[in-house]
Amino acid sequence: MKRLVKFSTIICMSLLASACANQEIQEQSSSPVTASTQVVNINVTQELNSIDPANTVDSNSNIALNNIYEGLYRLGEDNQPLPAGAVALPKISEDGLEYTISLRKEAKWSTGESVKAEDYVFAWKRAVAAESAAENSYLYTSILNADEIIQGNKDKEELGVAAEGDYLLKIKLTKVTPYFTAMLAIPAFFPLKETFVSEMGESFASDSEHVIYNGPFTMKNFDGPGIGSNWTYEKNGEYWDHQTVKIEEINVEVVKETATNVSLFENGEVDDVSISGEYAKSKLNDPAFVAEKPVQTVFLGYNQTKKLYQNKKIRQAISLLIDRASIADSVLGNGVVPATGLIFSGLYVHPETKEDFSKASGNHLKTDVDEAKKLWLEGKEEVGLTSEDEVLIKLITFENEDMRKVSEYLQGLFADNFQGAQLELSVYPVSVFMKNASNQEFDLYLVSWGADYPDPSSLFQLFQSEVSYNWGKYKSETYDNFLNKAIEEDALNEERRWQDLLAAEETLMAEQGITPIYFSAPTYLRNPQLKDLIFHNVGPRFEYKQMFIKK
Repeated sequence: MKRLVKFSTIICMSLLASACANQEIQEQSSSPVTASTQVVNINVTQELNSIDPANTVDSNSNIALNNIYEGLYRLGEDNQPLPAGAVALPKISEDGLEYTISLRKEAKWSTGESVKAEDYVFAWKRAVAAESAAENSYLYTSILNADEIIQGNKDKEELGVAAEGDYLLKIKLTKVTPYFTAMLAIPAFFPLKETFVSEMGESFASDSEHVIYNGPFTMKNFDGPGIGSNWTYEKNGEYWDHQTVKIEEINVEVVKETATNVSLFENGEVDDVSISGEYAKSKLNDPAFVAEKPVQTVFLGYNQTKKLYQNKKIRQAISLLIDRASIADSVLGNGVVPATGLIFSGLYVHPETKEDFSKASGNHLKTDVDEAKKLWLEGKEEVGLTSEDEVLIKLITFENEDMRKVSEYLQGLFADNFQGAQLELSVYPVSVFMKNASNQEFDLYLVSWGADYPDPSSLFQLFQSEVSYNWGKYKSETYDNFLNKAIEEDALNEERRWQDLLAAEETLMAEQGITPIYFSAPTYLRNPQLKDLIFHNVGPRFEYKQMFIKK
């Protein structure tokens, strides 16, 4: 999702990038397709949490939105933005604070109506003004007045976005944001048609029948969050680039058990399934086995509204107790990588030297069981507990085979090494987990989180003091200052910004504001005849637009 470059250079390259994008589309649309039936069956392991772009944060729902909606840009295979609903990359003012974007006049809703600039204006104002806006607030913070609107101090009409006619969008930022163009490719910035949303009222996005679409596919047969365990994508005949879309139908079903998914795949009933653990190990040499790049960091968060977890020694003890190599090699063994910090490799490189950020930051995490036991007892004493006092620790996570395995590993680890500790596990559906996490109904939470755009700030911003996704309420003035410098005063200075970001990770890890455990590298069994399924390690994970079956 972005790089620090001179804005004049960005402007000069806009037309070139647009031309390349159009050429790419033409080449893709001529891809050979020999299968008579372009129908694909995919199994996933989680339900959809929402199909409302303003409210969606989980990876599964973002994948769905990325295929049934379309924003101003889509990410290319290198995670850089390509024109989609827009005809070219933005024209950016010299100070980097004003964006002018021309819309694609051919873009239409599934009703046949044109997608207009006002649809973006409405969607963004609706998002920042909604009670649920806090869920995605960190994504909008660059736009003029967004923070004040979210906090209730300004009216949504003061948001720095405006339509100038039907096909010209103007955006004003409150701060220079080098990666803002790429952010416009994620679901939080997708358009919505005001008349339709108003007509649907509270029923909007409650199921697939209460949505209109502007992406490559429409959705059918989805009964709604918490209800629907299957849905279908159908080719959208009104999509402006429909000639590129070869797949006619994608049937998706939620099946949480890996064994069942493997059996269905081997019987030829499904074309793509996620696998993990021993199943992944046993399939390493299978032609259908696919290992993608790291996409998420799995970490423990602490409820720092509680005295015990405000204690740094307690948090450090938990981190030092965890054997990350053992989790990667033995507990899971499915291609995950032991975490070295919050930022996984391949997310961001230095704009000039191209050094990977994760490598430059180094390994902030180690295992030292004896030190962990010592810090645990010291931490208990500092919060007024004796070494013998029982401590019930409530850990919550979501329904996922890997999450369950790691939670059970931690349960045994705590019982064996921390005097008086008893870890109680609660495994919830994603929507319930997120509700409980956002309400601080936990002692520890175990979650996987990916980046919305290719910059460390995408993950770092989750732990700023006032951000809603800072579920554990970690607060560090030092951390906030480093991150704010990277985002604001050093935004146009590549070297200083790089150092700010490194210092932010160093601070977060030294304090163990959260405890990273591993970097997930998802593995799949995929029909070798399924071609051009594009995978992103940031933002929405999959794009089905170019996908086809070749026999």
